[in-house]
Amino acid sequence: MTDSPPPVRPRELVLLARDFERLADWYVQALGFKVVARFDELPYVNLESEGGFRLGIGTAPPEAPPAESTIVPQIETTDVTALLLGIHGSGGRVDGPMRDPERGFLFGSFQDPEGNTWWVVDEQCP
Repeated sequence: MTDSPPPVRPRELVLLARDFERLADWYVQALGFKVVARFDELPYVNLESEGGFRLGIGTAPPEAPPAESTIVPQIETTDVTALLLGIHGSGGRVDGPMRDPERGFLFGSFQDPEGNTWWVVDEQCP
């Protein structure tokens, strides 16, 4: 008899930052996240987008290696072009938008000021 694992639920994606204040401010400015909770003693902040995406940002320990993008979060938006233009205007590195030649959806990617990579797709992406 095999025991099945207990159920899991989604929570926020957590990014660890070398410059906590700068990165939290960048997500508020560039992507319109709102601060829903802040814990200055950690430091840690909970952010949430208008669409309900939850993001946590905390301080990376000094011995932590630089971000290596082994996990790439993907977000969906109705206007990939406008989102990427806004991110570029806020100092993020942007690639795209591009159109998938077979399925026709728009996609792109960006990196935040600490080098975390995100993929962006439109609602037509399978």
